Amino acid sequence: MGGEPSRGSIVTRMYWWLVNTISRMLESDEREVVLGDIAESKEPGSQALCNVLGLVVRRQAIVWAGWRPWLTLAGLILPLGMLLSVASRTTSDGSAVYIWLYANNWDWALLSNPGFWRVLAETIALLFMWYLTMACWAWTAGFVLGSVSRRMIKINGVLLCLMFLFGELVGAPRYFAYCEDYLHRTFGVPAMPDYHAAVFDVTFYRAMFPLIVQTLLVALPALWGMRRGAGSVRLGLRFRVALWTAAFATLAAMLMQERGLWLFLNMHIANTYLHPGPGMGWAIRLLQFVVFWPVMYLVANAIGRRCYGRIVPV
Repeated sequence: MGGEPSRGSIVTRMYWWLVNTISRMLESDEREVVLGDIAESKEPGSQALCNVLGLVVRRQAIVWAGWRPWLTLAGLILPLGMLLSVASRTTSDGSAVYIWLYANNWDWALLSNPGFWRVLAETIALLFMWYLTMACWAWTAGFVLGSVSRRMIKINGVLLCLMFLFGELVGAPRYFAYCEDYLHRTFGVPAMPDYHAAVFDVTFYRAMFPLIVQTLLVALPALWGMRRGAGSVRLGLRFRVALWTAAFATLAAMLMQERGLWLFLNMHIANTYLHPGPGMGWAIRLLQFVVFWPVMYLVANAIGRRCYGRIVPV
């Protein structure tokens, strides 16, 4: 048919889309020069893709010849990516149960029941807090990663997203299976019956919803946080110290939230966390409040830009 694009034109557009996408891993000045040379030479898309890809590989090989990128990968990207994937899967599975109760078991007669509206409001508030906490964890992790690797923010963003994908599809399911087996072998905890089998028999809640949660509440906030973290170097020293203190407190709260890690370390530590005394309980509540510092930071930043000019580079 005359109105349909030819296969060649589709492939050509795909080549040039890849050229533009991969070239973003170069420095902005070098990227402009490279794309300008390609436009002047009028070389085909396949050749332009090979040239840009080769240049990116050579530039990355120089960067990865040092020890700092490997330390960032092993010390931040891998553990944070896995921890956020586990937290994301916990959040998605927990919220899927509530969503399934309303979406898959809806009854219009409930609208006339005052108790239903009260329970619905409580459920919405609970899910909102879960999602906000997850997004703040991810934003903070990205902020820390962007702050310590400003020159590699693009490649580290790609690596972090790949770690999220691996954690969601492979790491988190195996982690939960190992936790259950560890509890059974070490402490004799019997396997819990699957009360939510009906929920996860639905493909959407079992496979698609966790990916949606991880994309919207983990990947996008983390990339946003990386961008802000890379620009935090322009802030004053005291402000940076305050932000780093809040960031590390948030990461500590995220670690404390994952109870399986404490079980692996020591059962006594886990019991102390699950049944904290007055002092530790106060500390945990304070950390849970500090988790929301990205919201206060972004709001203050927006107000400052409107009233006094830009505070943090966007």
